[in-house]
Amino acid sequence: MTKVIVSITALIFSMTQLWAQTPPTPPTPPEKTSTGVSYSISINGDDDGTKYSNTSVSIKKTDDIYKLTASFNKNRTQEVREALLENLGKKGLTIKGSSYTWIKNKNGDEVFECKLTKGRLRIFLDRNAVSTSAYEEMVTMGVDLKDLIAGSDSEEEAKKDLERAEKDLERAKRDLERAEKELKKAKKQ
Repeated sequence: MTKVIVSITALIFSMTQLWAQTPPTPPTPPEKTSTGVSYSISINGDDDGTKYSNTSVSIKKTDDIYKLTASFNKNRTQEVREALLENLGKKGLTIKGSSYTWIKNKNGDEVFECKLTKGRLRIFLDRNAVSTSAYEEMVTMGVDLKDLIAGSDSEEEAKKDLERAEKDLERAKRDLERAEKELKKAKKQ
C-alpha cells in the first residue's frame, strides 16, 4: 500500500512539473543606447549679499540632445540676456514682453530653442541636426552661462579638480609601494 501511495505521489509531482509554466524569455535590449553627462549646481544666496535667492543650473548632454535649464535671481536676467544676444544675435529671436525666445528650424523640425524669462533660462539643441562645431559652440556658451548665472569659474574648478586628482594619484602610488613591500615581506616568510 505504501508503494502505491509513493508511486501516485511521484506521478502527481511529475505531472505538475510538466504542466509548470516555462520561464519568460528576457526582452531584447534596445538597439540604440544613449549615454549622457549631467551637471547640476544649486546655490542658496546672492553673491552681493543683499537678497536671498536660489540659483540652480542643470546641463544635460546625451548622444541626441544638449539641454540647459537654469533658475536664478531675477536681477541677473539682464546680464544673461546680454550674453545670449552677444552669442546668438537677433536671428530667430522673438520678443514678447520680458520673454526672449530664439528658435531655429531645419526641414520643418525645431532643432534649437532658447527661452529666457525673468529668472529662468531653458536651452534645447537637437545634437543630430547640427554640425559638431555648432554643438561645441553651444557647449562653450552653456559653460559661460553657467559661470555667469552661478557666479563660478569653470577653469578654476577644473584646476582644482586636476590638483585633487594629482593628490589622489600620489596617494595611490604610495599605497601601491607599501603593498608591494608587504607582499615581498610576506613571500620571504
